[in-house]
Amino acid sequence: MSVVMTIKMTPKMHEELMKKWKIGLCISVITLSTAVNAKPYELVSEHSKIGFDVDYMSMTKVEGRFKKYRGFFNLSEDGSELSNVKVIVEGSSVDTNDDKRDFHLKGHEFFFVASYPEMIFTSNHSVKISEGKSFTLPGELTIRGITKPMTLKGTYVGVKKDPWGKDNNFFTLTGELNRKDFGIVWNKDMDTGGYLVGEQVRLTLSVQAQGQGEKTSFSTHMVPHTKAIQERSDLKKGKIKKLSTATDENDHKAPK
Repeated sequence: MSVVMTIKMTPKMHEELMKKWKIGLCISVITLSTAVNAKPYELVSEHSKIGFDVDYMSMTKVEGRFKKYRGFFNLSEDGSELSNVKVIVEGSSVDTNDDKRDFHLKGHEFFFVASYPEMIFTSNHSVKISEGKSFTLPGELTIRGITKPMTLKGTYVGVKKDPWGKDNNFFTLTGELNRKDFGIVWNKDMDTGGYLVGEQVRLTLSVQAQGQGEKTSFSTHMVPHTKAIQERSDLKKGKIKKLSTATDENDHKAPK
């Protein structure tokens, strides 16, 4: 036996329903518009850095970095809004300038890379940015399969074209986490009190990013800056009318 319930909708209920529908539609349109107008970017690892430091014996600190990582985000066409950030770090690429320490960090007492090869930061928030201004980026960090909220404090350094005509966006970011929150609890007691390794880990990121699929080939940076190369660049920009270094007549013709 089935029971069918019928609800009689009053004019007021209908009006409220239409209001909610219109609000939902507007939000969807705005979200879709933002997604359409946003451009995907990727980190340029050759000119970026993901580093960290942690207190050692309460007297100094050990510094390290990760050599291998990937990063992606969206940036609005006018460069005012950052969204959909994702950074993937390979734990096995850790480098603290000590092979034995790095071997320990990769093991089960720290990053446990055999079971958890990647550490991931994601942020699905959209944040307003402005050149030279600071911003806050809330997100989530996953280490050893454990995900915790994490907020990065950043500065949008700005955008600049490289010598090959491609836009580059630059950011600096910092953050802090307690390694125990991610199951990394190894330590040694000090005879004079305290512990060998601190619990708080400080992160520092220096980022260069280019449009996804538009990255300047790193080999381009290795090309010698000869007179011929400079003249061809000047000719293309209209700074000179002909080349003095070429033997082919077509090379001497300035663009129309």
